[in-house]
Amino acid sequence: MKINQKLHCIFHAAGFAAFGFFILLFFTGNAESQYVLKLQDAIDIALEQSYNMKSLRLTLTQSEESYNASRFRFRTQVDMELDVPSWSERIDPVRAPNELPVYNRLGSKQFSSELNIRQPLPTDGYLGLRSTLYQTNEFTDLAASDSRIKGKTFYSSFGLVFNQPLFTYNTLKTGLKRTELSYERASHRLKRSQLDLVYNVTQSFFSLYRTTRTLEISAETLEQKKQVYDLAKLKFEAGLIPEVEALQMEVDFAAAQADYTSAEANRARQQDQFKLDIGLKLSDNVTVDTEISYESFAIDLEKALEEGKNRRTEIREQEIDIELQRLTVVETDARSEISADLNAFYDFTGVSDPYLPYETGTRNLFDSSWEDLKRRPRNRGVTLTFNIPIWDWGVNKAEVASARASLRNNELFMEEQQKIVENSIRDVVRSVEEARSRLGVLEKSQQVAQRSYDISMERFNNGEITSQDLALDNSRLTSAKMAYLSAFITYQLSIADLKRKTLWDFENNRAIE
Repeated sequence: MKINQKLHCIFHAAGFAAFGFFILLFFTGNAESQYVLKLQDAIDIALEQSYNMKSLRLTLTQSEESYNASRFRFRTQVDMELDVPSWSERIDPVRAPNELPVYNRLGSKQFSSELNIRQPLPTDGYLGLRSTLYQTNEFTDLAASDSRIKGKTFYSSFGLVFNQPLFTYNTLKTGLKRTELSYERASHRLKRSQLDLVYNVTQSFFSLYRTTRTLEISAETLEQKKQVYDLAKLKFEAGLIPEVEALQMEVDFAAAQADYTSAEANRARQQDQFKLDIGLKLSDNVTVDTEISYESFAIDLEKALEEGKNRRTEIREQEIDIELQRLTVVETDARSEISADLNAFYDFTGVSDPYLPYETGTRNLFDSSWEDLKRRPRNRGVTLTFNIPIWDWGVNKAEVASARASLRNNELFMEEQQKIVENSIRDVVRSVEEARSRLGVLEKSQQVAQRSYDISMERFNNGEITSQDLALDNSRLTSAKMAYLSAFITYQLSIADLKRKTLWDFENNRAIE
């Protein structure tokens, strides 16, 4: 239940964050306004609004309620059955030897109640209290004499019943254990799915970030191309450059306009996909904050391996699968063993005096049956039934062998799962280090390309280089920006993947619950 409490805390926190965000939207503008989301905003909304999380929460609720039902089976169960009334009238043939049947008319009206109180026992049996009360009004119309016989009867019964299976596994405890493990597995799967959702939202966020930054870079490139084209046009009109250079600048400017239009369309498509991923309406006008910086931090591989092995839910889920399969082996094997069932009862029964007048009231009838109950000997009995399997042509033996093979397969997979987890952690740590190293190089490359373009722009203004040289430096700058953008996104996704696979935030040195 601790896992469930943690998960509910996470969901409540996410819900409050998302609620706060929507309140902000309500008070800051209408549906046509532009809202800029940070990564954590998108994650909070997705945890509350996305289809996947809604479905997963319902799956967890299903497992939780199944577990609760198994726990409640240990508690006292009370049920009552009432017939108010049970009435019938019918023709019934009466046959006498060597005579034709006589058809008498029978009538019956009964009011009854039966109360059962059943207390399950930890030994998989139960102890019950049973009470039955009913009054029957009956009549018979005799066809031979054209007369009616009628009477009333009140029946009272109070007693104890006992049942205890012997020499077999405890189905009650096994059922509880199975649903408990299934609920724990569902909780772990929900937690893992939540981490996967966070990573997927991060991917979607940075996909939109990429298209948004690409649009910004395209806008910067378009502005630069326009400046160069305007300057080249003035120089051509002044006779300082040949016409072909001016025409080439015009072509480059038109190409930059086309690139900007394409980037704008890509951004719009990714916006719609992003809104679907986090659970917003397509009519919402949302984009992401592109002012994102990064800080370098150390990653201890041994710490990553320790946290990942201890906290990754896949390993615990596999342990649960093994425990469930062991229960299946026990249940299957028990079908070939001798079992027994012990049943016992002890009750008090009373029947009203059959010679009381038909007009006697219900209260007097009950009193009569009660007096009879006190006088009448008690009903009691014990039954011990054995079930002895003798021959099934090896069916159960094959079923047990199949269950054991499945168990061994789960054990082998768990060993492999531990290796897979360790390998994935080692690989993601290498990916983060590689992405960080490449990001640092490309950051410097972008700075150099920007400085080179600024210098080339001054030299072009002074007539020291041609427009083709300037265009080449401009292309280098754009390429450097795009390469840095790609490396930055790869680095951010690698960090998100590291958190997902180790459940540890190395940047803030804390566990991810």
